[in-house]
Amino acid sequence: MVGDLKVSVAEILGRPGEYRDVRVASELEGVETALARLDPHEVRGDLRAESVVEGILVTGRVEARTALECSRCLESFSGDVQVEVCEMFVAPGHEGADDDAYPVTGTEVDLEPMLRDAVTLALPLKPLCREACEGLCPTCGKRRDEGPCECREDETDPRWAALSALREQLEN
Repeated sequence: MVGDLKVSVAEILGRPGEYRDVRVASELEGVETALARLDPHEVRGDLRAESVVEGILVTGRVEARTALECSRCLESFSGDVQVEVCEMFVAPGHEGADDDAYPVTGTEVDLEPMLRDAVTLALPLKPLCREACEGLCPTCGKRRDEGPCECREDETDPRWAALSALREQLEN
């Protein structure tokens, strides 16, 4: 079990085809979007670090619990996020091969930036407490799921009156 997310790859680096399985359980602070964050900040997963010519290829699945806020009614709820990772860590001397790759530092790979990127991208941008959530009334703020509110629909903007008159003429 890896806690600090820095994994030694000394025994497999430069030996294509060799691999090391890594079980991850560590905290990632600051992984959040406007309506979603990790709760309790722990990421768990089973990864495989495999030596390839360019460096180390890390693949596997990671998961975490999330604390979410509904984008329609702002109610808090929890969920899970699971993401498949497949990322290259480039060994010294192969830096030009892939600009999006993470570096191998000495004989270690630091999984923290890769996990932070993957989990952050997997967080929902518009979480919903349930698909049929009706949200809040824009006038009074009452949850529409709890029943109708006493608000009336606003009158039409007077700037659109000419179009309304034209519509009425066309309908008659």
